[in-house]
Amino acid sequence: MNRRTTRIAGLTLAFAAAVALTACSSGATDGADPGATSPAPAGGFSYTDARGQTVTLDSVPTTVVAQATVAAALYDAGYTVAGAYGELAKGADGKYSYQVGDLPVDDLKVIGSTYGEFDIEDFALLDPQLIVDYTFDDKTLWYVPAEQADQIYAIAPGIGINGSPANTDDAIQTFVDLAGKLGADTKSAALAADKKAYDDALASVKKVASTSHLKVVVVSPATDSLYVADPSKLPEFATLTAQGLDVLPPVDPDGQVFKQVSWEHASDYADADVILVDARNYDSVADALKGVPTWANLPAVKAGQVYNWYASAPYSYKQYASIYQELADELAAAKTL
Repeated sequence: MNRRTTRIAGLTLAFAAAVALTACSSGATDGADPGATSPAPAGGFSYTDARGQTVTLDSVPTTVVAQATVAAALYDAGYTVAGAYGELAKGADGKYSYQVGDLPVDDLKVIGSTYGEFDIEDFALLDPQLIVDYTFDDKTLWYVPAEQADQIYAIAPGIGINGSPANTDDAIQTFVDLAGKLGADTKSAALAADKKAYDDALASVKKVASTSHLKVVVVSPATDSLYVADPSKLPEFATLTAQGLDVLPPVDPDGQVFKQVSWEHASDYADADVILVDARNYDSVADALKGVPTWANLPAVKAGQVYNWYASAPYSYKQYASIYQELADELAAAKTL
């Protein structure tokens, strides 16, 4: 049995299994089915991912499906996927989350619109050659449902991108390199302009950090407790601290990305001049937090120096140029307390 026949057999078996498991598959949003939208170079394709697994194909894949934030990072690097899955439901304002950046969602096949959703039938019908996602445990792909993984990988092999890179420079370069392997023009004027904007934004952060001496704390607040981020474990804050920004660690860090803190201990972070809050959930709890005295009485909250932290934004020069410049402008307007 040759390679093409083997692949078709795998596709047929996986599709049959998907049909049998329809009750377990989600009703994902339908989008256009554009097929390949980015050119592919001649020759084969080989990529060793963050798990140490190597995907080798006879030709460069022309139909790729990716987790939404991954797809958005590839898009900004010059490569457009055929399908996406992840946080793709529109909010109350009718817009997609910042987590999908400028990805043209309405032009793609949406395989799933939230965590745990993955429509194998729609995936199989695209006849993809590759699926790309983050990995955080060096074993599994983040948004690929474990109970469907075998059927999904029978259709197309997976690549796991490091979900915990050292800094945003490394993270962005990973996507630029992968986009190039998939056929994108990574020497384009547009990408060079995005890189310049990114560098300029970091220079702005460095300038304001050196003159303002602001202390910053990064949190994800919930109604029952406060989660304080360890900046050494977040790539964007490794980048920002390298520019001289003073980001406070959790009191008595426990080795986790977030340390859970009871509200009675929120006052331990009263030294912070600026609070950066997780933009994924802050709007949903902001009103409730007004009734939490230890939050409402924090100096940064009283001063109105609470700004968004765009957790899980796409790793691209374009997105982080905007994020870092916004932060630089906010810090320039803030004052020490």
